[in-house]
Amino acid sequence: ATYRFWPIITINQDACSQLTSEQKQELVDVCPDRILEYNEVTGNLVVAEDAWDMATYTEDLRVTQNMMKKRPEDDDFVTVEHSTDKFIFSVETTGSMDAEEILMASLRVLKDKLNYMAQEVEKLKDMSM
Repeated sequence: ATYRFWPIITINQDACSQLTSEQKQELVDVCPDRILEYNEVTGNLVVAEDAWDMATYTEDLRVTQNMMKKRPEDDDFVTVEHSTDKFIFSVETTGSMDAEEILMASLRVLKDKLNYMAQEVEKLKDMSM
């Protein structure tokens, strides 16, 4: 099983309005995960439909947009942050159990361990009184 943070991708359209269409396309192209798209009709950058599933590496995007800024303190054109309350959890199986069974069994084990720990904490409280 693996997990990663859910990405929060924000496009600052006001800041992007200062960019040429070539610069906007460069921001799209520099990101290997292809989390951005350039809408040629509106001239806007947009978040790709399945960007949440692909956003893993955005350092090239950060470096490129920093080079495009007029001043270092200017707002970013695109920000990618990690959600603090949502994540992507993936489970791969060998086929003997399906992913839901594995997850539910894991949660039962975790619950048992937490209950055991709570009991041990209570014993320690009782001993200190």
